[in-house]
Amino acid sequence: MNHHKNNPSDPIDHGEVVRVKKRSSAWVWIFPILAAASAGWFFYQEIDSMGPTIEVYFEETPGIFEGKTRLTYRGVEAGIIQAVTLDKELGNVVVKIRLKKFAAGLASRDTVFWIERPVFNIAEMTGIESIVVGNSIQASMPGGPPCLSFRGQSKPPLVPLKPGYFTVNIEGRKVPFLNKGAPVYHRGITAGFVRSKTLDATGNTIIELSIAPEFRSTVRTTSRFWSLPASRLSLGQHGFEIDIEGIEALIQGAISYDHFEREGMEASANLLFPLLPTEFAAQCSGSPLKVDFDDGRGLLPGQTTVNYLGYPIGFVETMQIDPSTSSLEATIRLDPSLDSLAREDSVFRIVRPHISIEQISGLDTLLTGAYISLEPGSSESLATSFRGVSSEGNTSEALADSGLQIILRADELPGLGNGTPLLHKGIVVGSVLEKSLDDDGMPILRAVIDHAYSATVSEQSRFWRVAATTVKAGPGVLEVEVENLKSLLHGGIAFDSFGAKGKTSEPDTEFRLYRTEAAAKAVSSPVRIQFKNGRGLAAWRTEVRYLGIPVGLVEKVETKNGAVVATVRLDQGNDDLLRKGSIYSIVRPNISLQGITGLETLISGVYIECIPGDSTQKTDFFVGRPTIESEDFLHGGLTIQLTAPETPITLGSPIVYRGITIGSIVERNLTPDSRGIVLTATIDRQYARLVRTNTRFWNSSGLQASLGFLKFRIDAETIVSPVGRISMGTPDSAPLDPKAKSGASYELFSAPEPSWLKWNPAIPED
Repeated sequence: MNHHKNNPSDPIDHGEVVRVKKRSSAWVWIFPILAAASAGWFFYQEIDSMGPTIEVYFEETPGIFEGKTRLTYRGVEAGIIQAVTLDKELGNVVVKIRLKKFAAGLASRDTVFWIERPVFNIAEMTGIESIVVGNSIQASMPGGPPCLSFRGQSKPPLVPLKPGYFTVNIEGRKVPFLNKGAPVYHRGITAGFVRSKTLDATGNTIIELSIAPEFRSTVRTTSRFWSLPASRLSLGQHGFEIDIEGIEALIQGAISYDHFEREGMEASANLLFPLLPTEFAAQCSGSPLKVDFDDGRGLLPGQTTVNYLGYPIGFVETMQIDPSTSSLEATIRLDPSLDSLAREDSVFRIVRPHISIEQISGLDTLLTGAYISLEPGSSESLATSFRGVSSEGNTSEALADSGLQIILRADELPGLGNGTPLLHKGIVVGSVLEKSLDDDGMPILRAVIDHAYSATVSEQSRFWRVAATTVKAGPGVLEVEVENLKSLLHGGIAFDSFGAKGKTSEPDTEFRLYRTEAAAKAVSSPVRIQFKNGRGLAAWRTEVRYLGIPVGLVEKVETKNGAVVATVRLDQGNDDLLRKGSIYSIVRPNISLQGITGLETLISGVYIECIPGDSTQKTDFFVGRPTIESEDFLHGGLTIQLTAPETPITLGSPIVYRGITIGSIVERNLTPDSRGIVLTATIDRQYARLVRTNTRFWNSSGLQASLGFLKFRIDAETIVSPVGRISMGTPDSAPLDPKAKSGASYELFSAPEPSWLKWNPAIPED
């Protein structure tokens, strides 16, 4: 070993030798051990959380995949699909499901399994979540002993019965569309829902209903169930109607029930009821009646009604053919309150449309369909079996026995014949049996009045023809009237009693048939009026008027000794017009320098105006005048004068109080200073008390219009009556001012003040 001296110029080494300790490598295994322990723990948790493995057999399993599809119970994942295979026969799909430990109870005999898939149709929309997460297998209703093999269902199970709900079954041969969950109504309130719909062994449909506990007492042993259509279309004499029960019923259908007036006892659970087609059929729960018909054409079970006096009281429940008798047997049910109409001699008649040369009948059935008319008999014994008849053919003999027969006579009977209806105050109470000629060759009608209305015919009854259409024209009116579809084709006959009603008519009593109602109302003895010129007069058309109101009719016009004699009949209550000295004049259109009068006759035709005389004696013969002069009017009542700077009012203009004509203008002149117009008016005697010293008069002519809510009305009286009109009003102050005297003068205002229109005085009769 060589030792060298330190060279002073060499650097000094200050380093220190440090010994390093050797480290251990055991800590490297800590993390793998922790990871393995965690994995073991999770594996243990997974194994511990799993329940038994079950097998479910399905016919098909669309959208079900191993390791992906889940088993769901009440929305919670309860297992996973481990395998999807086919059985040995390749007829079923076997799905192996490993249940979760908490869902081990699903491995029981009563558990139901089905595949949840999206369903979209008008009745339901379910399984929407399956669009996102895929199809799944659902489970419900666990219970019973343990089980590991199940038969899956193709559809979800029935809606579970809720606590407190009870079940009602209804049965029907033909059940309309009803979906599970469809509502069940009681008097418009939802009382339950449809739980299921199945077929029994006989092929009948059984519908299971669940009724809420609060409605249990509403289901009685006498309850009647009927189906509510989603929508209902009806077409009849009253128009076109569409009825939709509600959106829920529109989509799913619905059922309703009620016990009507028959209380019954509270129904027990699972009681079976029949399902009826309509609410009306449900109401008709009377005893079944059997009616045999030779021809059942037009009859429909559940739809054809039984009518009495035109009102539905029953329906045809069933129909079947009897080959042994070559007839059709209809089972009919009536409203139970009207079962007493089914007497031994009652007649059930099919009414169909019938058109022939002799008659037209049953036209209403073109809209409503054929129906059965019930004609109650007079027997006190009831029956349940009948022989029905048809309305076609000659039924005069049957109708003749059903009421009071009468005879109607007239000079001519156009458009009237067999089947023509007889009306009393708008109600059809009978019909014409036959039309023929008597021994003198004059036409007669034999008619029958139903027994129920025979008392409406008395010795004083007046009959008149009802035209198919009526056109009325006059001042301020143009009216076209059609009575009804039946009278449109062959008219009708109406009757009434005017005045004191006599005793009830006897069978085969003869009556005169008048042309119009106005002619029938003219019941006075004949009054003859002689004119030099009868131009415009027409029998049964020319009216007799008093103060513009029709009070009679010209019955006959003839010439005699170089003059025209009009035979007139007046309405009841116009005896004052028969006083001696009464004035009768023909009103025709007249244009002169004094004014324009009678222009309304251009539309309504000429008429005879009357002014009653003062005499207490009466006569039935008068000499008519060609016109009525102003002095004739003045002789008839209160005379007053109306002044105005100018006015379009002219001769003949009416004076009106509350819409009633009480007088008219008879003269038109200038005032003494020629600076205005003075009108001379006459007020009828019976209305003179209405005019007081403070009465106001105003011009109410012209075009008036008023606009209301969705209604617009135009009153244009002077368009057809250009002479104008004057209205009047009297203040309702108390006491009333004195009555006006003849010769009194009043100002004629161009328009009323608003307060005048509110006057409503009580003016007593003299």
